[in-house]
Amino acid sequence: MRLARIATAAVIAAALSGCGGMVAPTSGASSPSPSAGASDATGDPVIDSATLPLLTADQVCALMTATEATTLLGSPLQQMPSGQAAGGQDTDCVYQDAEVVVAGSYIKVEINRLGFSGQATLINLHRGAHTLKVGGFEAIGADAQKDPVIEEAVLSIKLAKEVKDPALWIEAPTSTIAEQAAVLILARLAAVR
Repeated sequence: MRLARIATAAVIAAALSGCGGMVAPTSGASSPSPSAGASDATGDPVIDSATLPLLTADQVCALMTATEATTLLGSPLQQMPSGQAAGGQDTDCVYQDAEVVVAGSYIKVEINRLGFSGQATLINLHRGAHTLKVGGFEAIGADAQKDPVIEEAVLSIKLAKEVKDPALWIEAPTSTIAEQAAVLILARLAAVR
């Protein structure tokens, strides 16, 4: 089912490239942490994201420590975080506290070329979404839901000025965990060269 959603997302993103994503009304939530990166003309933080999809899996896995992931998940990881890179298209890392990746047992961190616009469209397509600020960055997220069943919360964070630039995608058991992971990761992404 997850692969089918990813394939659907790729088709939707290809069809919508260049179009702005639909975004739900702002929930007003914000993160108390300071923003990372430089700011654009509007004062919103930005991270030079052009080279982010070229990161190795090890670099993405270094954005959050195993100890931090254990704290967020509430139980020890079953194995060291593992990731994969798909030739400059996306790179991800999965932190799991179960033998198999199942809902509620993992945090996935991904940088991909789908970008914030495509990710926002994908989130709105499948479920109710809420916009928010995380570490000063524009974001859109959605909780896990029962009908249709989507067992993980998701969060997409706009890293750069252009909505089609690579963005940060996080899957987690809850929206709160996704936001807490994002705060940790954003400061480290700003330092990646």
